[in-house]
Amino acid sequence: MNEFTKALYELFVIEGIPLSMSLLIMKKKPKVNAVSKTAEFLYGALENGSLFSNALKSCTVIHFDDAYISFVSVAEKNGDLKTALVYLKQKLEREADCKKKIRGAFIYPTFVIFLSVFASVFISIYTKTEDFALLIKYVSVLILVCIVLYFLIIRLLGENKLFEAFTAVDFLLKNGIELSEAVGCAVQIAGPSSKTGRIFENARIKLSYGMDLQNAFCVRNNAELKEAFYYADAGAGKNDLFARIAAYLKSEKEKKRTVCLSLIEPLFIVVTGAFLLLLLMTFFMPLINNITLI
Repeated sequence: MNEFTKALYELFVIEGIPLSMSLLIMKKKPKVNAVSKTAEFLYGALENGSLFSNALKSCTVIHFDDAYISFVSVAEKNGDLKTALVYLKQKLEREADCKKKIRGAFIYPTFVIFLSVFASVFISIYTKTEDFALLIKYVSVLILVCIVLYFLIIRLLGENKLFEAFTAVDFLLKNGIELSEAVGCAVQIAGPSSKTGRIFENARIKLSYGMDLQNAFCVRNNAELKEAFYYADAGAGKNDLFARIAAYLKSEKEKKRTVCLSLIEPLFIVVTGAFLLLLLMTFFMPLINNITLI
């Protein structure tokens, strides 16, 4: 999806080539891959009179998520597909950068874990231990602890759904979309079943009944949103407000990411060090005591 969007962005937005012609060029590229196959399918759908958003929805080569399709659908109604494509390209680039950071953060912990498991195997062979059940138990506990730490790292370094949702609303408002509709579209960005998605869905319903922004988003019940609204200055215009909220949420997330990245190495050193110390005390200490007695 990222590669397809970049290619379409270059042709449709930068070069100014019409959408159908852009897809035709992508379809005829020498190297046949998912991008060219998707372009071929979408080109055929457009030639048959289908809307671009409907063609994306029925595409099976590349899965375009609900958020992507929703933005294209809104852009078609608003007559500004190019601007929507710019936003989607930036969003996908942020997601790719986020995944890259997570993969990079996992390199050192994974190496340390493998080293610890190898050390446990070496210790078991060297000490000729017959208590493999205990050894497996120790290794299992280590792996379980590391899995929990991995999930925490993903949570801290992962995508900031609140930021993406408020950025989406800001983008839509600046392109003439009504507030409650913009908030509803952001539900797809956050994920309808997620906590953030439910916040935005409830806000959409409340805004449609004329409730003010802070009460619609239940700011009093959400410390993060309360801080974001406070620092964004609720007295600003609606467009500026959502942009400032997004900027605040992004800066706070970056602070958490910085702290997380700085703690990964020492945290895993402590965990694996404790594991190796436990192994040494369990399997080497009896040998040392026997040698001392002799």
